[in-house]
Amino acid sequence: VRALEASYAGWNIVPLEQAVAEADVIVTATGAARVLGEHFFPLLKEGVFLLNVGHRADEIDVLTLRTYPHKTVIPFVEAVQIGERTIYLFSGGSMANLTAGAGDSLNAFDVTLAVMTAGIGHIVGEGQDEAPGVYILPRRVWEAAIA
Repeated sequence: VRALEASYAGWNIVPLEQAVAEADVIVTATGAARVLGEHFFPLLKEGVFLLNVGHRADEIDVLTLRTYPHKTVIPFVEAVQIGERTIYLFSGGSMANLTAGAGDSLNAFDVTLAVMTAGIGHIVGEGQDEAPGVYILPRRVWEAAIA
């Protein structure tokens, strides 16, 4: 469903294997384990940066990645040698804004809570007559919450 929505919004949709092979930066934000697993490592292009902003430290398979020769090149950036290619792992694959940035979970949750509260307001307000079901929160509702 999300791919179809993205396509209608004008985004270029490609298979994950193609996206991984072409990307200069790969950002995981899924909350799922090993979404960037070992089977993708041979596809990674030279110089790609791997970054996780999801809520799991294992969205990138760092344990397997660190079986390859690797070294810290600057704070929070490791160079990993996979064959002839060097790839870069940011912040050890952990949630970047909490481990290497100035962000904190309270700041991140402020936005989440604001959108959830706006959603509740919508449900008990103009959305109260909708039939039971799963709906996407109207854009104007969440945009107002984060403005």
